[in-house]
This record gives sequence, C-alpha cells and structure tokens, in this order.
Amino acid sequence: MQPKKPIVLYCPDRELLSAIAFVLRVHSYDVTAVHDGDAAIRVSERGLAACGVLIHAQQGDLAGRLIHRILACASQMPLLLVDRAGDLAPVRYADRVLYGRNTTTAHILASLDVLCRRKPGPRPRSVA
Repeated sequence: MQPKKPIVLYCPDRELLSAIAFVLRVHSYDVTAVHDGDAAIRVSERGLAACGVLIHAQQGDLAGRLIHRILACASQMPLLLVDRAGDLAPVRYADRVLYGRNTTTAHILASLDVLCRRKPGPRPRSVA
C-alpha cells in the first residue's frame, strides 16, 4: 500500500469543498481542505503538499488572486485550477486548468495523478 500524497484543496464553497475532499481522501490523497485563502497560503508556504487544487466555484470568489499569492510565496508545488465559474483571467499561471460546471471528480483525480507524478524541483514560472 502506497502512502497518501499530501495536497492542499481550496474552495470557498464549503459544501463543494467537503464533497470533493471526501472523494479525494477515499483515493490516494491526504487532503488539507481549506475554505479561507489565507489558510491556503499558510499551508502552501510550508511546502509539504505535493500539489495544490484551487476550485473557483462562483464568480467573484478569490481563487484568481490566490494563484498569484501562492506563486509569490515561492512555492514549487504544481497547481490545478478548476474554473467552474468560467471567468478567470490568470489561468496561464496554473500548471493545469479544468473548465466548466461539468468538471467531475474523475477529471480532478486524473489531473492530480498527472501533476503528482512530476518530479519536485524548481520550474520557471512567470508571475508577471
């Protein structure tokens, strides 16, 4: 049995956060689920997570700004952005982006599998 991979899951919608965190925990992930952007930054600054998942659930939430803040804290963890609202502009800074309300947990699991297989280390990213 392989150890679970630690990930950070951010979503401001608590119900959606709870549902996705449950599914990810059933699979091979040790999930730190947060609904507060500052808490997500603190967890990602520790550098203990293999991957970060940001879910932009509705227009006007802070997931777009959160991407910039995580990049600014010099975290090298891969980022998966799930843009369910479809209105984010800074998506080019995420390592992988899923669009639309039809995004399922199967899509999220497949993307996490790809991102967590990457070898850790510095990768050039632009925050401009």
